[in-house]
Amino acid sequence: MEPSAAPPFADQLRALREGAGALWLDDRAVITVRGDDRLTWLNGVVTADLRPIALGHGAYTAIVAVKGKMLADAFVHRTDDALLVVVPAEQRDALLAHFERFIVMEDVLLDATPERVLTVQGPKAVALTEGWPGRSIADRLGLGGVDVLVGEGHEAPSYGAVTPVSREAFDAESVAQSRPRWGVDFGIDNYVQEAAITPRAVSFQKGCYLGQEVVCRLQMRGHVQKQLVALTQAGKTPAAGAEVIAEGKVVGKVTSVTAGIEGEPAKLLAMVKYSTLEKRPALEIDGAPADWAQ
Repeated sequence: MEPSAAPPFADQLRALREGAGALWLDDRAVITVRGDDRLTWLNGVVTADLRPIALGHGAYTAIVAVKGKMLADAFVHRTDDALLVVVPAEQRDALLAHFERFIVMEDVLLDATPERVLTVQGPKAVALTEGWPGRSIADRLGLGGVDVLVGEGHEAPSYGAVTPVSREAFDAESVAQSRPRWGVDFGIDNYVQEAAITPRAVSFQKGCYLGQEVVCRLQMRGHVQKQLVALTQAGKTPAAGAEVIAEGKVVGKVTSVTAGIEGEPAKLLAMVKYSTLEKRPALEIDGAPADWAQ
């Protein structure tokens, strides 16, 4: 059963950082993949290696077009008889159409299914959700976590010691942990490397997959033209869209920001030119100094 209200904002952030915080991901939808060939087929249309996934575990991945631009990011969860692909809700129909194009003779069935996704994130999330139906390991903030996939007509388990958090708090902690968000920090106009998710989302050892040639070429070249980076700014909280200035020139834009708490500086994600990232010059945003995050 879901609690009626979230605690104060600072307590929500503390739960995500030190305990476990839960949020319904109503901006995510599920594509279910069934059939005898589901694992080998899906492994050929996403960037991560899905083969090592154990039951009750998920893998973060990107889904890219033939020419390498991103179509979505996703978590793929493995159950006894299916793979559940949690994707941005606004992209689900386009992804279903995309996937259907690449089923030839494989025994694969795709379906848009009605599960809701309750994510529980934080260092105590795994321990506090032990035994919850539909639970699958999914670390969304880099602090440990799970997704709980709740079928239609089913209730989520009682939260117990898990703290309900708001979308605002969850997004703020995403920025604080340098975890970029689909549709905010990156999207369909970006390559995987521009989104700075390559270490988490891409396997360069698994073999062929759709869009691999472009992804590998960009990696071998060593860089893309622009890339998301983490910045900080003390004493000021700029708005998303603010220009990043270096050596008197505009070198990027802020994509998301969270105000610092308890004396911390504001934390930002910004898309900047790679040449600037290489040099790491002094930065300015809204007329005030900004720093490269460590």
